Amino acid sequence: MRMFVILICMVFVTTPMSPIFVIDKENLDETMKEYDLSLKDKEGDVDYYKIRTVYYHGNAIGITQNRDELIAVFKREVLKILEDSHLVKYTWANSKLAHANSLKGEITDWKTLTFSNGFTYSLDLEDRRFPECIDFKPLPNSMDGFRFMVNILDAHAQFELLRTEANGNIGDLKRVGDRVVCPDAHQTAILDFPPFSTDSTFTNGDYDTTFMGIWNKDGKRLAVLEYNNSESKLTNTVNWNPQWAFIQRGTSNYWGHVYIDLESGKLAKGDLFEYVVIEMKSKGLENPLRLFERRLIEIQKITKDEFEKS
Repeated sequence: MRMFVILICMVFVTTPMSPIFVIDKENLDETMKEYDLSLKDKEGDVDYYKIRTVYYHGNAIGITQNRDELIAVFKREVLKILEDSHLVKYTWANSKLAHANSLKGEITDWKTLTFSNGFTYSLDLEDRRFPECIDFKPLPNSMDGFRFMVNILDAHAQFELLRTEANGNIGDLKRVGDRVVCPDAHQTAILDFPPFSTDSTFTNGDYDTTFMGIWNKDGKRLAVLEYNNSESKLTNTVNWNPQWAFIQRGTSNYWGHVYIDLESGKLAKGDLFEYVVIEMKSKGLENPLRLFERRLIEIQKITKDEFEKS
């Protein structure tokens, strides 16, 4: 059963609860202003981020049995910006993973994912071919490698690509209350990680983003976007070893928030919540196994010093 619970972590996304934030009551008229919420990068910009993902593994009725946590940091360098191109380089460092046998138990024993140190690639954020444009071959063909790949997808898909025109229709989010449909709604992405995970697809359901308001936080004014992806469908085959493979079919509901520093246009922080239901089949199982998983993702901007000391 332990192995079955671990395997479910290979699902791709999750479901959340909206945070409460306060619109600037002294300047309610500002909610009627038009804002530019797109990426405002300049060539040569360098920023640093920390991302934390918690996998809550549930049993057949959704009761949490245990959890895993993955923490990583990355450097983001803007290489070139043209009219139809937005090229950014990413360098990851100091990723670590741990397991806890309960919902809230303290974690003290972390495993360093040494293969992630220095893992580098460049993305054109206006390219619709994400994630096929990233070469994941240098990562190990294992559960850890797969999970780190999913971590990369999470870092970009919601917290960055939704703020581009090609992937997020961001130009239509100008005023508080505006809502746009993501171009990837009802589209299917191939997420193979061979030979460990094959026949892997993720088909988005309804997918939209809403401009929720302006939040005054620690002296900064943050624009708050909320995204929602409902009833997505996922499939994959987990080749645990040459003799043991699992076919997984399931659904995912996820939502979350993107907090944008209005002064700099930079991502200040973000979150993602997901709820996944999976049915697993294998020659080694007499009956299909039904499992539930929740995920929480938190990303935040950090300093260069925090990046180097992490």
